[in-house]
Amino acid sequence: MGTNLRRWFGPILLLAVLAAGIGYWFFWNHLADNLKTGVDRWVSARQAEGMDVAHGAVTVTGFPYRLLVSIDAPRLSAPEHPLAPSWGAEQLLVYFQPWNFSHAILQPIGPQPLAWGPADARKATLIQSNDARVSARFDAAGQIDNIAADLRDVVADGDSPLRQASRIQFHMRSNSGQSDDRPANSTNIALTGNDMVLLPDATPLGESFDEAAVSLLFRPLPAGTEPDQLDRWRDQGGVIDVNRIAFLKDKLRVSGDGTVALDLARRPEGAMVFIVQDADQFIDALAAAGEMSDLTRIGLRMAVSALEKTDKEGNRTVTLPLAVQNGMVSLLKFNLFPVPPVY
Repeated sequence: MGTNLRRWFGPILLLAVLAAGIGYWFFWNHLADNLKTGVDRWVSARQAEGMDVAHGAVTVTGFPYRLLVSIDAPRLSAPEHPLAPSWGAEQLLVYFQPWNFSHAILQPIGPQPLAWGPADARKATLIQSNDARVSARFDAAGQIDNIAADLRDVVADGDSPLRQASRIQFHMRSNSGQSDDRPANSTNIALTGNDMVLLPDATPLGESFDEAAVSLLFRPLPAGTEPDQLDRWRDQGGVIDVNRIAFLKDKLRVSGDGTVALDLARRPEGAMVFIVQDADQFIDALAAAGEMSDLTRIGLRMAVSALEKTDKEGNRTVTLPLAVQNGMVSLLKFNLFPVPPVY
């Protein structure tokens, strides 16, 4: 009996492997067919919501280790949205693993035209990058739970305040009370840029930065950008926690955090604390952005100088409280410049 088992072990094992391989091939093709059908369902659902969606040929490849959905000439716009955003690309590649449909990697190919704003004040830009990847994770209900984008060697034109960057990273995460730093009904949004060049008037600190970063927590995220929606968000206690804001530019180093909301006149209000290296450059930039007199600027410099400390590396740093209240930005109680209503 033992000899017979050994004789048949090899053929039985081979048949089992072949059966498993054929079964997986059928399984993979079933998933591929479902993905193509899923694209059609997604397009129909978005169109039913009032969005304009168009695309060319859809193919699924990648056997055996992945599912690669290739969508030619995708176009997406939301004409009924207040900002009426639109986006397009030459091609969109979407990667899935056969055993994990809760995570997808999207790769737009070619220049990406973006447009936004009403018809009589439409704005547009063309974004190009050598490599663009978007990671999307979905919850059990199929809704996006976490999205992150990574673009390298970015060039933009038109109405975009960004002109170029060696790298842009974006992250957005919905929270439902998973931990203390992820309170229920809140949304994290973070943006980081390296070797950035902006339009000359985009910031009071100039047009080029070695690094710029901002990390925000919306509690909650406003339902939209219409005035009544923002008013409702404010009246319900809507707050933006600025968990981190940072700028690196030559010797200037600025990092800070704080909280921002909206007042009844629809202006930002809040308080922040900045740690600044090379404070003279920082103060000059803020003063130039406002209407500060030379005498006031000298007074502010003297106050900052008295607070500066030297760190272990010999750099002069200072901690500065900044307040936004009653439509005015002030630093160490020196008024810098007025803040108009946001909308």
